Amino acid sequence: HTRMVRAGKRTYFVDVREAKNNKKFLIISESTPSGDGAFSRSSVLVFQEDIESFFEAFSEARELAK
Repeated sequence: HTRMVRAGKRTYFVDVREAKNNKKFLIISESTPSGDGAFSRSSVLVFQEDIESFFEAFSEARELAK
């Protein structure tokens, strides 16, 4: 599964993938133009056993950012 989110010059991708051991993991990537026609991309991987803790922290940060 992939979901793309456009935000100005940035594009975010949220992917759910499955590893060879059949465990799922989340990849959150940011893609930005680097000025020479290419793109710079950085990613964060969140493994299945950490997803709940990650989203708890994300929800807390979201509430504080409002």
